[in-house]
Amino acid sequence: MKAEVDETKCGTVGLCVKICPEVFRFHPGSKKAYAMLPEVPPHLQAKCIEAAEKCPNDAIIIRY
Repeated sequence: MKAEVDETKCGTVGLCVKICPEVFRFHPGSKKAYAMLPEVPPHLQAKCIEAAEKCPNDAIIIRY
Protein backbone atom coordinates (compact mmCIF):
# COMPACT_ATOMS: atom_id res chain seq x y z
CA MET A 1 0.00 0.00 0.00
CA LYS A 2 1.15 3.54 -0.76
CA ALA A 3 0.05 6.78 0.84
CA GLU A 4 0.37 10.17 -0.83
CA VAL A 5 -0.61 13.70 0.13
CA ASP A 6 -2.19 15.99 -2.46
CA GLU A 7 -0.46 19.20 -1.42
CA THR A 8 -2.94 21.32 -3.35
CA LYS A 9 -5.68 20.02 -1.03
CA CYS A 10 -3.63 19.92 2.17
CA GLY A 11 -5.03 22.49 4.55
CA THR A 12 -2.24 22.16 7.12
CA VAL A 13 -4.59 20.75 9.77
CA GLY A 14 -2.02 18.10 10.70
CA LEU A 15 -4.31 15.23 11.67
CA CYS A 16 -2.31 12.83 9.52
CA VAL A 17 0.91 13.77 11.33
CA LYS A 18 -0.82 13.31 14.71
CA ILE A 19 -2.44 9.99 13.77
CA CYS A 20 0.48 8.40 11.93
CA PRO A 21 3.77 10.26 12.50
CA GLU A 22 5.67 7.18 11.35
CA VAL A 23 4.50 7.91 7.78
CA PHE A 24 3.41 11.56 7.61
CA ARG A 25 5.54 14.63 8.31
CA PHE A 26 5.41 18.35 7.62
CA HIS A 27 7.75 19.76 4.99
CA PRO A 28 10.51 21.74 6.72
CA GLY A 29 9.41 25.35 7.09
CA SER A 30 5.86 24.50 6.02
CA LYS A 31 2.70 23.01 7.43
CA LYS A 32 2.06 21.02 4.25
CA ALA A 33 2.28 17.31 4.94
CA TYR A 34 3.93 14.59 2.90
CA ALA A 35 4.30 10.82 3.12
CA MET A 36 7.91 9.94 3.82
CA LEU A 37 7.73 6.22 3.05
CA PRO A 38 7.42 4.87 -0.52
CA GLU A 39 5.55 1.81 0.80
CA VAL A 40 3.49 1.71 3.99
CA PRO A 41 4.47 -1.29 6.14
CA PRO A 42 1.58 -3.62 7.00
CA HIS A 43 1.63 -2.71 10.70
CA LEU A 44 1.01 1.00 9.84
CA GLN A 45 -1.64 0.56 7.16
CA ALA A 46 -4.63 0.87 9.51
CA LYS A 47 -3.26 4.13 10.91
CA CYS A 48 -2.74 5.50 7.39
CA ILE A 49 -6.28 4.60 6.40
CA GLU A 50 -7.57 6.28 9.57
CA ALA A 51 -5.57 9.42 8.72
CA ALA A 52 -7.03 9.44 5.20
CA GLU A 53 -10.57 8.99 6.49
CA LYS A 54 -10.21 11.78 9.05
CA CYS A 55 -8.48 14.30 6.76
CA PRO A 56 -10.99 17.16 6.48
CA ASN A 57 -9.68 18.12 3.03
CA ASP A 58 -9.49 14.61 1.55
CA ALA A 59 -5.82 15.29 0.80
CA ILE A 60 -4.52 11.80 1.54
CA ILE A 61 -4.58 9.28 -1.29
CA ILE A 62 -4.26 5.56 -0.53
CA ARG A 63 -3.18 3.28 -3.38
CA TYR A 64 -3.19 -0.52 -3.25
